[in-house]
Amino acid sequence: MSHWTVAKIEIRNPDIELLRQALMAIAQELGVNQVVENFEVIGWNGRQHCQFAIPVQLPYGNGYGVYIDENGYVKVVVDDHGAPLTAQQFANKLMQYYTALAVVKAAQELGFTVQSFQQLPQGVLIDLTR
Repeated sequence: MSHWTVAKIEIRNPDIELLRQALMAIAQELGVNQVVENFEVIGWNGRQHCQFAIPVQLPYGNGYGVYIDENGYVKVVVDDHGAPLTAQQFANKLMQYYTALAVVKAAQELGFTVQSFQQLPQGVLIDLTR
C-alpha cells in the first residue's frame, strides 16, 4: 500500500517569495526552521523533485515538498503515513499562510501598516492600521 500523497492547492502562478515565507512558517511549526530549494522528496513508492521542501525525518520519507506543475498550480507531496501533518493538513496550512502573506503585501501596497501578524491555533491574525 502506498503512503505517497500529492495534494493540489488552489494557488496558481504563485509569488515565489510569498510561497517561501509561507513554507517557513510551517517549518517553524514543525520545529525544522529550514526550507530548501531543489530537493527530491522521497517516500515509500514515490519521489518528486521539488522547487521547495521542508526536510524532516518522517517514518517513510524525508520531508514535505512543494512544486509547481505544468499548469502553474502549487502541489504538495509527502509520504504522510505517521507524519505530524497529513498532506491535506499541510496543504491547508500552506494555503492559509500564503493567503495571509498576500493580504499583508497588498495592504502594505495600499498604504496600511502591519501592527502585528500572529499565528494562532485558529489561523492567522493580521492587525492593520492606516
